[in-house]
Amino acid sequence: MKNEILYSFRRCPYAIRARWALIICEIKVEIREIDLKNKAQDFLNQSKTKTVPILIKKNNEVIEESLEIILWALSESKKENIKLIYLPDNKKKDIFEIINENDNEFKYHLDRFKYSTRYENSNEELHYSNAIKFINKWNELLTVNKYFFGDNPTIADWSIWPFVRQFKIACESQKRTNYFEPSIKKWLDSFEKDKDFKSLMYKYELWGPNSRKNYFPS
Repeated sequence: MKNEILYSFRRCPYAIRARWALIICEIKVEIREIDLKNKAQDFLNQSKTKTVPILIKKNNEVIEESLEIILWALSESKKENIKLIYLPDNKKKDIFEIINENDNEFKYHLDRFKYSTRYENSNEELHYSNAIKFINKWNELLTVNKYFFGDNPTIADWSIWPFVRQFKIACESQKRTNYFEPSIKKWLDSFEKDKDFKSLMYKYELWGPNSRKNYFPS
C-alpha cells in the first residue's frame, strides 16, 4: 500500500512539529531524511521553497508548509473528534495568532540569537532579550493553564514547543542560566519526556534515490 512521503530533517523545528502531528494523528508516512548541505535532486524537483518539511500526497500533490501538514494530518486522522480536540472552534483565532507570533517574531530573534555569526551586524544580546520577552509572555499563559489554551494541548502547543526547545539548546550551548520560568519549563518537559519523543527524534539514515524505504513513526 502506498504511503504519503515526508521529506524531513531531524533537528528542524518545522519538521519536528509536522512529525509530531503525524504521530498524534496516527498517520504513517514514508520518511526521507534530507542532507540540508547536499539536498537530493528529487527533493529539489518537488519543492518550490527548497526547505523541509514537505509532504507528497498519494495523488502527488505537494504540501510545502509545516502548518499545512499539521492541518492535513488532522483532516486525515481516523481518531474520533481529533480536529475538535486539537483545533477547537472557539479558540481558532487565538491559536493561529500565537502560531503566527512564533513563526514570524520569535523565530526572527531566535535565529539571530542562536546563529548570530550568520547575520551581519547581528546583536546577539539584543535578540536574546527580545526572544526572552516571548518566552516570558508564554510562561504567563502557562501559569494559568497546563497548555496555552487549557488543560489539553492544541496545535499551538504542537507548533511552538520545538522552537522553545531550540531556544533552550542555544542557551545551554552558551552556558546561559535562568532563561526559563517554572511553568514553561514544565510545559516543554511534558513534550521532551513524552513516550513518543524517542520515535519523533529517531535518527534515520540520509535518503538517496537508491535507499531502502523507511517509515515514520518507526
